[in-house]
This record gives sequence, C-alpha cells and structure tokens, in this order.
Amino acid sequence: MIKFIVKSYSFKKIVMLLVIFSGLFFVSSYLFDRLWNSSSAIPIINVNDVYDPPLDYDNFTRINLKMVSSNFLAIEGNKKFRIKDHNSGFEYYDTLKIEYPDISFDKVNKIFIHFEDSKGFDSVYIVTAKSAEPQIFYNQIFYSSVIVFKINEFSDDTEQFRISIEKLARPELLASNDSLIMQVFNEFNVNINSLGLAECGTNCKIFRDICKKYQVPCRFVNLQGGDVDQTGYADHIGYPLHVVCEVYSSKLKKWYVIDPSFGFRFMNRGSSEFLNAIEISNRYVFRGVDEIVQDSILLTKRTLVGKDYFKYYENVLFAKIEWKNKYAIKLVSVFYRNFNYFHYLYSNNFPPVKNGFYYLGLKTIMYAFIMILFINSVIYILIKRLFSVKKPVQH
Repeated sequence: MIKFIVKSYSFKKIVMLLVIFSGLFFVSSYLFDRLWNSSSAIPIINVNDVYDPPLDYDNFTRINLKMVSSNFLAIEGNKKFRIKDHNSGFEYYDTLKIEYPDISFDKVNKIFIHFEDSKGFDSVYIVTAKSAEPQIFYNQIFYSSVIVFKINEFSDDTEQFRISIEKLARPELLASNDSLIMQVFNEFNVNINSLGLAECGTNCKIFRDICKKYQVPCRFVNLQGGDVDQTGYADHIGYPLHVVCEVYSSKLKKWYVIDPSFGFRFMNRGSSEFLNAIEISNRYVFRGVDEIVQDSILLTKRTLVGKDYFKYYENVLFAKIEWKNKYAIKLVSVFYRNFNYFHYLYSNNFPPVKNGFYYLGLKTIMYAFIMILFINSVIYILIKRLFSVKKPVQH
C-alpha cells in the first residue's frame, strides 16, 4: 500500500509542491526581515515591568488569590502569613471559605492577614454580589491594603514569588544604601587609572563589578537612537548605541541612571531625586549644572556639563530574563530572526518597526497565508485525482 502511494503521480506532485512551498516559505521570511529592517523588542507598556525593586531589596508583601472551588478561596503569599482566627501557623499558603449573600444583595468578606515579622494585619475585602441569574455571583476585590499580584493564577515558580528572609538585605540597607553607592564612586575614582576603562560597555561592566562588591544593585541599560529628528532604527544613523548603568537606591526607593563614561546623573530642577532612564528619555532637554550632576565618577574625563546626549537616544532597552526553553529559542531564531525576546523596549517616539508584537503578528499572518495556500493546493490535487478515477463498468 505504502509503495503504491509513494509511486503514485499525485504523491510526486505533492512532494514537488512541498519543495516549492518550503522554498517560498524561507525566501518570504528572508525578504520580510529585510524589508522590516529592524530588530524588534517587547514594548514596555507598564514601567513596573522594569522598575520593580530588585528581589534582595524588595520587602513588599504580596499575595495571589485563586478560587479553587465555588466556595473556597486560596491565598499564596510571597512571605509567610496566617489568616486571622485560623489555628494554623505561618505558611506560604492557606484557604478559607467565601460567604455568599442570602437575603441581601451582596456580602462583604473581610479577610485579615498577618504576615510573619509584621506588626499589624493587612486586609482584603471581597464583595460577593448576586447576578440576574440564580446561583450566579460576582466576586470583586473592593479594598486591599496588600498588593494583589495575580488573580485566579498562582506563580509558576514559587521561589521567585516568595521573599526569603535570608535573601533580604540588612535592615539598614533597606532603609538607605546611599553610603554604599558613595563607596562605589570613591573606589571607582581612586583606581580610575588602573581599571582599564575603554568604551561605554566596558566602563559599565567595570562599574557593575564594583557595585557587586558593595552589594549595590546595578544593571545595564541600552540607549539606542539616531540623530535628533530620526527614529534611529538603522545602525548607520549617527549615535546608534550607548550603554549606561542604573543603580537601585533604597533611600529613594527607585532605580536611577549613572553613566560611568561621563559621570552623569540627572535630576529635575529644584529636586534632589535622581532620574531613571525612562524619566530622562521623556525630557527633551536638560540644562546646566542644576539638572546634570557630574560629581560622581570619572572626574578626570570632563565634558561640557550642559551636553544632554539623551536627546539623541529615543529608544531605551532593558535586559529581560532569557527563556530557559532552548527549543523555543531555536524556533524563534529560525522563523522570527528580528524578534528580540530578551529586550524590553521603551520609546518616546515609538517607530512601529521596533514593536516586536507587530513583527510577530504580521509575520505569523504571512506564514499562515503560505500554509493555507499549500494545504489548498494539496486538497485540490487529491480532489482532482479522486474525480479522475474511472468508475467500474457495469455488466
């Protein structure tokens, strides 16, 4: 049977179609990427995706809520907790029964949660209201004094969601680590001639290594752009890339920019709070010593203090945790070569070609169109062959 199918004329035509459409598939993919002419990243819609405190400096309490049945609500905490009036000790997980309205229109469920090492109680008020249909109720969080991180979904990696006491920075660092940041500046300046400083990427790596020594959270931020009036998605445009650092200040409770190549930190006039990369990017011009501070690092590499190079960089890129699934990475690298799955992108002048969602969507539509053409061609060959078969002669 198999030998007959392989030797059939229809099978050979289908194999030829497969070869032709495979070639069309990859040629179209290549041409699409050439016309797109940009490496596209995940757009930042919520700045909290990149500006949450680092795990070691994050002492915020959070919970995930999930209805495990029609009557029971499960709570997952990122720190150990106990529910008021429950006899159990401090754990990361607990459940309680939700009360539904009987005579009244709605019922307020008041849940009081005591986190380990916390002085008082946090609370979550869940309102259960009747709908127009019998036995159908609406559950709504009416009030919460603790961050509700996920609803009806628990964390994939509980260790990432949980805060372990031994992982937290010392209490005095949680209050203010500015003294450590100044020690980083001091070591950088004292050893400036022996650090091997070079281009911005090397300078940032050297600075980050010193930060690690003093337990100061530090990360790279890529600035990508072009001339002032360009969106800057092509590398041949001037000022294509610059790398700076962001450090986390527990005193300010925020990340802010430090540029190891010029010693710049930025602030708004009349304020003593330093700015992060997105805040700087949203300002078009900074002027003078009131807004650009150059007293921190690389004191020997002086430039015009009034030079606001950020106006040349309209795209701010943050590193994203890479996927662990090597097969997914390989799949994306073959079929979606221009998709930067390891970058979050923010832009105050967002060119569509930088939006990875647009790129994925349009290219997927192209792939689907080619696949539909191939499937329809195969169906056409099979139907044509079916109708061409002669009926047996009736005797």
